[in-house]
Amino acid sequence: MASELIRLSDYMVEALADENGLRNFNLILERGDACSIVTDSPDAARHLLRALATLEPPKSGRFFYKGEELDLSDYRKLLRYKRKAGYIAPDATFIINRSMRDNLMLMRYYFEDSTTVAMPVDLMELCRIFELEKKLDVKPHQLDPEEQRLFVIVRELSKDPDIVLIDRPRAFLRTKSFEALKSILRDLIKKGLALMFFSADKSFTHEFSNKRITIDRGKVTSFASGEKVA
Repeated sequence: MASELIRLSDYMVEALADENGLRNFNLILERGDACSIVTDSPDAARHLLRALATLEPPKSGRFFYKGEELDLSDYRKLLRYKRKAGYIAPDATFIINRSMRDNLMLMRYYFEDSTTVAMPVDLMELCRIFELEKKLDVKPHQLDPEEQRLFVIVRELSKDPDIVLIDRPRAFLRTKSFEALKSILRDLIKKGLALMFFSADKSFTHEFSNKRITIDRGKVTSFASGEKVA
């Protein structure tokens, strides 16, 4: 139990459009788990990632984080989890009328009840790694698509997250940025980060997964690395 990070119990997420939804499943993620999602439906993979990010409320089921059940009916009570869960995906958004600096700092502003909090050194270092230092005072619409996605990565990794959820990173990053992301993930995994991702990049999947999550017509099943999928 000491290493258990997240447990979903009898979880069911309703379908979007023509999807099957995710039917009553149980899922346990421990510190250090690195899970690749195996499915022929990118929508189903995104559905699971969003469910774990608490962006898709369940029709039924229970969500436990570090042994305590989350109250999924109250957004404010979810902030304890959300501030430690990184969600890196094309549908992640920013507040359009605020600078990127403000967007990166909003959670700090909220929890410290101040808009004058200085940007921490580790956050500035992430901006430097992804070459975003000169873009901090512009608004989201002034960025090109890759810059927007890199700012998503910076924002989510700056949480010092317990878990990172990634939807097809290679699909929206150039090689240099993708290699930088991989380097950071390697360091975080050594520290016990839990990772779940959906990717068609075989090299990324081979390096970063020790567990597989399969989704087949709404059925979610977990397999340890090397375990045969029936």
